[in-house]
Amino acid sequence: MARMEQEKKQVSWRSWVAGVLGALVLIVALQNSQRVEVNVLMVNLTAPLIVVILVAAGIGGVVGYVAPLVRRHHRDGRAKGDGNSS
Repeated sequence: MARMEQEKKQVSWRSWVAGVLGALVLIVALQNSQRVEVNVLMVNLTAPLIVVILVAAGIGGVVGYVAPLVRRHHRDGRAKGDGNSS
């Protein structure tokens, strides 16, 4: 029972941090609406800085969410002995 309470507190804490960081990104993005030139993989784009900031934050969020899942999956696979020597 105590473990369930700890898990709920941890999720709540992470939610608060994610909410505060999201609000900060949104505030910074809204204050930077001028158009900028962006060079990505030999492609030149002109876009509002707010879009560039939000896209970068979104990509960072996706990587931050997916990377631990992939790592956990890889670790669990090795623990189960998926490395057959055939």
